[in-house]
Amino acid sequence: MRELQIWAGDTGLQETFADIETLAQQCRFRNCQHDNEPGCAVQQALAEGKLDDSRFLSYQKLQKELNYLARKQDRGEYLAEKERWKKIHKAMRNHHKH
Repeated sequence: MRELQIWAGDTGLQETFADIETLAQQCRFRNCQHDNEPGCAVQQALAEGKLDDSRFLSYQKLQKELNYLARKQDRGEYLAEKERWKKIHKAMRNHHKH
């Protein structure tokens, strides 16, 4: 199940953990990481027992995996683009030599 959610991307995370996503929208700050920020609705729900700790840990783990995949994908795209421009510049240098 986790593998499918990873490849489904952010949508899978939002659907699977809709309760946590709803709580996250109630946080004081939009970029809340749900760790130690003041006004965090997720941390408040955890403290009040309205949200299970293991469920939140699963959410965090999947979120980290998605972030890793996004960085890995972006890096791959970056390297492919870099290689493309390297070939273009090399062809230009060779063209000017002849």
